[in-house]
Amino acid sequence: MNRIISSALATFMLPIMLGTGAKAENNPTPFKLPAAHVESFDAVAGLADNAFASVREFSPFANIDITDENSDNEQGELIGKMTDFASKYLGTRYRRGASGPKAFDCSGFVGFVFKNFGFNLSRSSRSQYAEGVRVDRDDLRPGDLLFFSGRSGRGAVGHVAMVVDVNSDGSCTFIHASTSKGVTYQKFPDGGYYSKRYIGAKRIVGAEPKA
Repeated sequence: MNRIISSALATFMLPIMLGTGAKAENNPTPFKLPAAHVESFDAVAGLADNAFASVREFSPFANIDITDENSDNEQGELIGKMTDFASKYLGTRYRRGASGPKAFDCSGFVGFVFKNFGFNLSRSSRSQYAEGVRVDRDDLRPGDLLFFSGRSGRGAVGHVAMVVDVNSDGSCTFIHASTSKGVTYQKFPDGGYYSKRYIGAKRIVGAEPKA
């Protein structure tokens, strides 16, 4: 009789023991669990994986493109290098028609700085004004070019400078080759000469190509 009972118990317990062994490697606890419990853990893990996949798929942040942010950072670094490079020529004398490095006129200086970083601008300030994209005065940033009429003040472009710093109030500092001081810094607006002759601003670095 005892043999019959023992045989029946062994037959009953064998599938449970085998199931537990097969799933043991999936047991997330340090304790031995019945196969049914281990299977329930597997089911919960599967549901969690599906939930995370669903969140990733439908999240409004899942496909955010950080290319623009990286591009802005790269442009900022490039412009920083350009303004630092330009500052090395402070005090260099002005000479009409000169494009450096021992002397500059206004467009020669701007062209010299930009060429050193792979941008080939036209030779005259008037031609440079036809390049890049137009920028509003309240949206200036370092690297932008400012254009002014010449000494005659008749409205035609006759002078160009490069923005090196912008203040929170919208004013800025530009670097340029002036006839009287050579390469120098200038505040803008100045309430005088340059404010009266300001024509517009153009962006070269980061400007979208024309269609």
